Amino acid sequence: MFTRTVLVLAAAGLFTAPAFAQKKAELQDFPFWTAPKTPHAKAFVPGLQAALELTPEQVEKILAARTATVDSPEVRALKSKNDPNATADELATATAKRAEATEKLFKEVEAILTKDQKSLIEKINDGYAKTAAEVGEGFQANFAAAKGNAEEMAKARKEYGEAVVAAFDKKLDGILSTDQKTAVKKAAEVEAKRAAENKDKPKPKK
Repeated sequence: MFTRTVLVLAAAGLFTAPAFAQKKAELQDFPFWTAPKTPHAKAFVPGLQAALELTPEQVEKILAARTATVDSPEVRALKSKNDPNATADELATATAKRAEATEKLFKEVEAILTKDQKSLIEKINDGYAKTAAEVGEGFQANFAAAKGNAEEMAKARKEYGEAVVAAFDKKLDGILSTDQKTAVKKAAEVEAKRAAENKDKPKPKK
């Protein structure tokens, strides 16, 4: 099923920007996907969300659902670990409420998506999990050799991640249609352009 058991870490950091901060009805890398140990994951490769071919109406509904749940004023006002004055009880309550809001959001998203879209998500999730496992087998020696050396382990993990992305990108050729692959490519180009523009923007002075 698309709705998965909610993990606290995923619930706390699912989204990078509130719906009201967006200038238009647009979902920027919404966590539709499921990766090993991550029930609500960001796109495995750039532009992947475009493969779902969401309609403007679906986007509007998902944004509205997000605003009413994880981006609601009530949830955003909850205590976090960054608050030195937060008590253990307040943090426990906040964790439970964030998890509840996240679960509610993805139940609503499940109802918004079509049967074909949910089926495609499952196929992509399965393809990614298999790719990660297959690539991981080839990196066991690298991880073993890097054990105990933080710098080498970080390097091995980075190389593993890059290898997974490259292998999964090829696997998508057998999952997506020609039109879907074209849409993903175009979306990836837009994401890259946006990232470059944001990188060049001067940082606000404190």
